[in-house]
Amino acid sequence: MSQQVLWEVVKGNNAFLVKRNGLTLSTDPFNNTGVQTYSSTGFISKNAVGVAPTSGKVNQINNINLVAKKSTKFQQADRKAKNTQSVYASTLAVKHGVHTASRVIRKRFGTSRLGLQKAALRKLVKLNRANSVRRRNEIAAAKAQKK
Repeated sequence: MSQQVLWEVVKGNNAFLVKRNGLTLSTDPFNNTGVQTYSSTGFISKNAVGVAPTSGKVNQINNINLVAKKSTKFQQADRKAKNTQSVYASTLAVKHGVHTASRVIRKRFGTSRLGLQKAALRKLVKLNRANSVRRRNEIAAAKAQKK
């Protein structure tokens, strides 16, 4: 099915839709803006990258994951092996720094979806800043406990 037909079907009612105080927002893992619009909805597009914080170890250098959709070749192989329906996404932990993650985002979107590329990069920068503030606070707390 085309993306436009899918959008017309799911724009008013889907699992990621949140309506509060007159706002219509989205909790889609591939949506980096949080706004429920055709252009930013990632679960219906073929080429999507989501930036999400990890809920794991506190001592990691970067608590950021990139969630990317797998290609259709992997989807067909998984369906033959498992015969189940699931979200076909691969998660990549940002271990080598934010610059490497930004290169992955730029490659994934290419030049076709510059608006979504900028939104993903903006979210990556915000999460990185939040992690650096959190690390500074943890270091300060550890120093205070030692005294």
